[in-house]
Amino acid sequence: MGEDLISEEGLSSIGEAFRKLDPHMAIRLKALQGVESPAEWVMAVIFDLFPYAWKDTELLGEAILNIFAGEYEEAVETLKGVVHMSPDAYPAYHLLGHVYGCMGNYKDEIESYRKIVKLRSDYPQVYYSLGMSYWLAGRDKKAMAAFHTAVPMTPEFAVPEFWFTFTFEKLKRYPAENNGTGDKNTIEKNRVLSHLFHMIGLELIEYGHNSEARQAFKKSIQLLPEFAESYYQLGSVHMKKLRNSRRAEKYLRMAEHLFQEQKEFQRAKLIQQICDSSDLLIDKNKAAEDWLKEGLRLQQLGLNQAAVDAYKIAISFKRDFIDAYYNMGIAYGSLEEIGVDVLDNALGSLKQTIRLNADFIHGYIALGAAYIRKEEYEKALDVLNRAVTIDSKDSNAHYYVGVAYRAMKDFERAATSLRSSALLKPDSLQTQYFLGLVLLDCEKFQGACDAFIETVRIKPDFAEGHYMLGYMYLEKIFNEEKGVHHLSKAEKLYVKLEDFDRLERVRVMLEK
Repeated sequence: MGEDLISEEGLSSIGEAFRKLDPHMAIRLKALQGVESPAEWVMAVIFDLFPYAWKDTELLGEAILNIFAGEYEEAVETLKGVVHMSPDAYPAYHLLGHVYGCMGNYKDEIESYRKIVKLRSDYPQVYYSLGMSYWLAGRDKKAMAAFHTAVPMTPEFAVPEFWFTFTFEKLKRYPAENNGTGDKNTIEKNRVLSHLFHMIGLELIEYGHNSEARQAFKKSIQLLPEFAESYYQLGSVHMKKLRNSRRAEKYLRMAEHLFQEQKEFQRAKLIQQICDSSDLLIDKNKAAEDWLKEGLRLQQLGLNQAAVDAYKIAISFKRDFIDAYYNMGIAYGSLEEIGVDVLDNALGSLKQTIRLNADFIHGYIALGAAYIRKEEYEKALDVLNRAVTIDSKDSNAHYYVGVAYRAMKDFERAATSLRSSALLKPDSLQTQYFLGLVLLDCEKFQGACDAFIETVRIKPDFAEGHYMLGYMYLEKIFNEEKGVHHLSKAEKLYVKLEDFDRLERVRVMLEK
């Protein structure tokens, strides 16, 4: 697998480029190995992928030789020497994280990659590596979040495929012990790569890159032929996105067979329902409920496009299924928030909910929120006021009315609506925070401060609440002691959240 991606022919000029960059190190590598060294290729790939103005590459070359020899402790010490001399050498941190991973030390591996994000966060490989180490550490949601960040940077599957193959094959993440198919390291390598490609495929679907997702799932099952979930996703992408029903059924039937073997009977049942949807014996109401539950499961995992697809299947079984339309609208809204242009789809789904039930208050509130996102504030107020008419005790209806008025710069009306929302639901973090912002707009500084105090009462580790309190006390109420107290709390919380932009903002205020 790795030889196909990183052939000697493809890197035929790398050795020469490396010699020009650091001729002394090239000579040393040749002397150590007696032939043109694979380390030269590795060094050149690193220089190409991670541009950095190296002052001296000798230690870096030694670390790569240590990695080749499986001398991980030595590699760690050497790479620590590199970053000690060049604290901004982010490629060295990446290699250091890789070595920790080879040792099974995922905590320090993750920390190494997080340091890179502080230095520069504009290249996807660090997020792919971070996602891998989070997954290996059993932190699945963090892993998916990292892949979620990486995919829009470079939506071609070839990028993570090359990177993981390069680090696994050339940088010896799982060095083969006997080169046989039963080799434990080879089996584990294939398992890990298969799951990584599967997760990346899911994120590619989220952003609408369906052909690239197909490649990811196909590679996943090549590496792990018993991976039922990847067969299912491969079948789904052929059915829903690529419109190839024959291939879709082939992969879906394989997934069904594997799910049954693995006693995942509910998953197998879902596949039967879509493959046999014309069968008169199917209970279509039950099938619709099953797919609604599947959509909710996917939505909780953050897989909103996959959830949308599940809700569409539910609706195909039950055309007037209001719950499916509503949740589909919410899922579309979540996709819009990450930059996928589906806001009109969200509006269409939510409009259908109120067509089906003219008193469905949740549909009006969600539709109003969607109109606010589209900056159609008058339409938002029309549907939100209808929601207030249906149930004047619904705090969310008043909240979104306040949001719409603030967007229209009508701060007094916004404050009135948000106060109503806060009275109905005093422990709502978002309502208290937004009320604080609106009262600040109204120049009612003590009232704004009181609202922000409520936010940190509700959630003591709410970084934005502490930041706004620090700002209010320093800039508006002129209580330096309290201002510094809350800004110091915000600083610690932003460090924990790895929110470096806001962290810098807080530190600038503290320095003043």
